[in-house]
Amino acid sequence: MKRMIGVSWFLAFAVVLMPFVSRAQEGSSFGAFVAMPVGSFKSTDIKDGGFAKTGWGLVFDSKSRAKYFPENLSLYVHTTYQWNEMDNEKISAAFTESLGYRTVVGESRYAPLLTTLGPSYRIPLTEKLQLVLNGTAGIMFNNTRAFGIRVYDNSGNEIIKEAVNFDNNVAFAYTAGLEFRFPLIKDIIGGALYIDYTGAKQNTTLTFDTVDPVKSFQKLQYLNWGFKVTVPKKETK
Repeated sequence: MKRMIGVSWFLAFAVVLMPFVSRAQEGSSFGAFVAMPVGSFKSTDIKDGGFAKTGWGLVFDSKSRAKYFPENLSLYVHTTYQWNEMDNEKISAAFTESLGYRTVVGESRYAPLLTTLGPSYRIPLTEKLQLVLNGTAGIMFNNTRAFGIRVYDNSGNEIIKEAVNFDNNVAFAYTAGLEFRFPLIKDIIGGALYIDYTGAKQNTTLTFDTVDPVKSFQKLQYLNWGFKVTVPKKETK
């Protein structure tokens, strides 16, 4: 039920963005990227680490303009979906050290779905190369998969078996990034090399099979870098 509520919030936010995207669209882009966790999201500290591994993702962007915008300024809508596996071997080692008993943690992954909007400013560098600066804010739906924990005593007997579930609440998120754009086929298709920093702070309730729920706080921080194909809007005659 909570997952459906999160999806509903995400879809509602996307619907709100539609008028901005459709009324004066400049063009769109799509591509793939390397999703590299940083900060506490990458950390293997059992207290606040996310134990996230480098993963992959897909991106879809759209730009639109209003008549009163300065020439190089656009409204930028940025949507990504990515997957980062949790490092279950390092989580297992961290729990084993903390509990003093061998602990085995099952596989899991983060799969955040992000939609944000904000300004985008284009700076021509040469006739064929542009630097684009982007800054956005919006929402993130962090779809984290449940995982199991098993703890064994010194004789190898299983003494604890739990499943850890995440409520996957929607969180506020923001991004900042830049891209270098260049034509591939003039006036038809282009390319862009880009890098983005994304940050979010999520309050999460963890539920278990046999113990009471626990409230948790997770920072999600990552650098995404990759390649996009850009498709400009066709001029109508």
